[in-house]
Amino acid sequence: MKNRVSKFILLVAFSSFSLIACSIARKSSPAQTETAKKKGPNIVLLMADDMGYSDVGAFGSEIPTPNIDTLAKGGMKLTRFYGGAACSPSRSMLLSGVDNHQAGLGSMGEDLTDRQKGKPGYEGQLNDRVVSVATVLKDAGYHTYMIGKWHLGHDAAHVPAARGFEQSFALIDGAANHLNQRGYSPGKPVATYNNNGKNVNLPQNFFSADFYTNKLIENINQNRGDGKPFFIYAAYTSPHDPLQAPQQYIKKYMGKYDIGWDRIREQRFQRQKQLGIIPNNLQFPARAAGVPAWNSLTPEQRRYNSKLMAIYAGMVDNLDGNIGRLIAHLKSIGEYENTIFVFISDNGAAAHNFAKGHKEFEDWFKKEKIDNRYENIGNTNSFVSYGAGWADTSATPFFGFKGRVYEGGIRIPAIFYHPGAIKQGTKSAAFASVMDMMPTFLDYAGAQHPGTSYQGNPIIPLQGRSLRPLLEGTATRIYGDNDPIGFELFGDGNRALFLGDWKVSKINKPYGDNQWKLFNITQDPRELVDLSKKNPDQLKKMIALYKQYEKDKGVVYRSDNEDQVFDLGL
Repeated sequence: MKNRVSKFILLVAFSSFSLIACSIARKSSPAQTETAKKKGPNIVLLMADDMGYSDVGAFGSEIPTPNIDTLAKGGMKLTRFYGGAACSPSRSMLLSGVDNHQAGLGSMGEDLTDRQKGKPGYEGQLNDRVVSVATVLKDAGYHTYMIGKWHLGHDAAHVPAARGFEQSFALIDGAANHLNQRGYSPGKPVATYNNNGKNVNLPQNFFSADFYTNKLIENINQNRGDGKPFFIYAAYTSPHDPLQAPQQYIKKYMGKYDIGWDRIREQRFQRQKQLGIIPNNLQFPARAAGVPAWNSLTPEQRRYNSKLMAIYAGMVDNLDGNIGRLIAHLKSIGEYENTIFVFISDNGAAAHNFAKGHKEFEDWFKKEKIDNRYENIGNTNSFVSYGAGWADTSATPFFGFKGRVYEGGIRIPAIFYHPGAIKQGTKSAAFASVMDMMPTFLDYAGAQHPGTSYQGNPIIPLQGRSLRPLLEGTATRIYGDNDPIGFELFGDGNRALFLGDWKVSKINKPYGDNQWKLFNITQDPRELVDLSKKNPDQLKKMIALYKQYEKDKGVVYRSDNEDQVFDLGL
């Protein structure tokens, strides 16, 4: 186990508040509320970027997230909810209701090999074989708004404006600076932003989450009073690195993490038991191998790492505040009671660290005059990640990180809230995934997926299932013991399949041991006890099901050597 974890370390504001102040102050009239009840429900999908399972209060965090927690208290927490192992594959499934290998993101566009390029499902963008949830809802009479990270195509035919979004302001790339337009890598030094189909430059005094929320409120206000419901895809880029936040948020958490990742992780673990997120009999797991004990660090290392987590916590705090601003606005205009809210992350916590050992980044940092000294981190001209120690904390109680199909890489926090429909304060450990989002939204909206053809072009029908029976308590689960669900990413021995309480996985060296393993994921969510030798027939059955999944979805490996090691560098 030590080998598989230690290598993970290599792995994987501008604000126009005056524009909305008067609308926030307005009270909703009874007539407004009655009108809202008569139309289809608004749908607001709130997505964090690279946020770990335990990073909000409702899932065990010490970071105060009162707005997200209020949604959880008033609705349902899904404690066994899955995304893809990385950004764009997960988003492609969310927006299409179709497996990422068929929706165009069998691998991320920037990581396609010659062997994969040109193959169906490996277009590197949300392809034309799927129709987006925004398109279907727009056709059904909804306004459709999108802000934040896209990462599903760069050309004019595949930006948000071409995929069903009436209004959009999107970061087209996979990541960027949060305080200006600097890009995320030496190969992409300037980030691309797109406003309603046209590339634009950012304004001064920009901070990502603040600006995005302002845009959403502007969009909502433009169409107030026309009687149409709206769908919002709020794809916030926080708390994805580089870690940056307005100074008041960083200062709020300075010193809070001096006790270190060992104690914070244990506190989160115990809090998760109190919240009923994990079983009471689950034993506190050892830290990830390769992550040093906090007390073994030098005083200067502890000081630096404490500030890294303070910046990250400030980003989460700011994100929650912006969600609160959006909620307050919807209340002020009488739309809150008729709105379905969903909060998720796109994948698990990210353990990478570009600060050392990546020469191309070191050279780029020098060129860009990046200053990662303790006093400057968190500012515009810094570029830092929080590393494997804090990612291990964010992933509590699970093993693994973003980029691999361990639970820590693909199990994400999920909250569903709908006043009067979803019972308050409930939770479910039933399997569900981002692929179920589109059918759920269409179910609530009373909209029909076009099936196998849209505007004369063949498309792939929905593969996910509506979660409405689960959310409203008329069913205890959506997927049964004989419903296999597969996961695969990057075609290099990074594969898994679920069947009821069982999970089978095979992950390559150095991230795993290149052997098929079998887990009872309900009893052993940390994936510590391999049951393959005790249950050989179950293992054989699930491997066969996985191979059928590969065949059905058109999985293409990176090379003829399907067990090739690929360092994601994410």
